[in-house]
Amino acid sequence: MKNGKPENKPEEEAEGEVLDFNTPDFKFTPAGFHDWRQQGYYLVCKSCELQHAVFIGKDKIMVGMDDKGPILKKR
Repeated sequence: MKNGKPENKPEEEAEGEVLDFNTPDFKFTPAGFHDWRQQGYYLVCKSCELQHAVFIGKDKIMVGMDDKGPILKKR
């Protein structure tokens, strides 16, 4: 720094990892069975490796489960 002004330095190369988004490090494959629970306007599955959810909106409510999945009814 000279006279309170920063010196001009050549561009430094940024160190870092080169990311390739065509080959992900992790691939999520959901299990065959989902244990759905309603939380607000969402159906949330916590039984899989990663928690995931589906938005159902304010006009529907989950009343049960069958072999095909959750049973939804209008409010």
